[in-house]
Amino acid sequence: MQKSKKWRILALSTIATSFFAIQTAEAATYTVQKGDTLSKIAQNHQVTIQDIKKWNNLSHDTIYVAQKLEITKQTNGETVKPSKPSTPAQPTIAAHTVMKGDTLSKIAKQYNVALNDIKMWNGLEKDTIYIGQVLKISPVAVIPDEDTIHNNVTSGAGTSTTVTTKDPTASGQAIYKKTVEIANKLVGTPYLYGGNTPDGLDCSGFIFYTFNQGGLKIGRDSSEGYYSSSTTNVKNPIAGDLVFFENTYKEGISHMGIYLGNNKFVHAGTEGVEISDVTYSYWSSRLVAYKRFDLMK
Repeated sequence: MQKSKKWRILALSTIATSFFAIQTAEAATYTVQKGDTLSKIAQNHQVTIQDIKKWNNLSHDTIYVAQKLEITKQTNGETVKPSKPSTPAQPTIAAHTVMKGDTLSKIAKQYNVALNDIKMWNGLEKDTIYIGQVLKISPVAVIPDEDTIHNNVTSGAGTSTTVTTKDPTASGQAIYKKTVEIANKLVGTPYLYGGNTPDGLDCSGFIFYTFNQGGLKIGRDSSEGYYSSSTTNVKNPIAGDLVFFENTYKEGISHMGIYLGNNKFVHAGTEGVEISDVTYSYWSSRLVAYKRFDLMK
């Protein structure tokens, strides 16, 4: 009788061990749900993205709904402990204000989230962002409705933080349209220091000529002068707005151009009037702000 009871206890113990082994095996697999990202899954299960990618032989961060992922590694019936992150996990913050030199990929890496998630959370169709823009970096983030955004101006010139969120009026947009047309026709005009005619143009002379021909009567100033005394920051730049750069041929605000949209701007460079891309490393690392003349209504 005692021997029979002992065998029953052993049998129950075996069943319990098998049950918990099954539970552990089930817990080691996760089925991807709508809205999941590797970073979200890793955070929820207290493992690293690198662990999940290694355990599932993933060469990239792309996952799909209903995909089954191992979130702990089983070896000879034992769970291998996940490797600890090399750096402390980045705390979840509601939003990020874009600073000079930021890109979506850089921000995504900083907060350990997917680039495409940032685009989805912020309704972005392209990778273009601008200084002073406030981005959600979590799906539940709430961005306060503020009238001003502080741009990250490091040069010390032009410390105004006033930002306009409105587009120019119909008459202002007509000026912009004509100004952009004139600017595009000037592409190829040679560079001339101090020049402000189609015979030769320098950076600020190009701005002076195109806007005056477009219908906005402005005086001749330097890039730094235009930046600090007669312009206002723009939250959503449109074709015709100004784009400013620093530390090109001298420290501080040193260059400017006319934004054309789609990351392009036209300006008078050392090789003459040309069209460049603000996302190119040289320009993106020196981009300070998008602005608009105060006279533009």
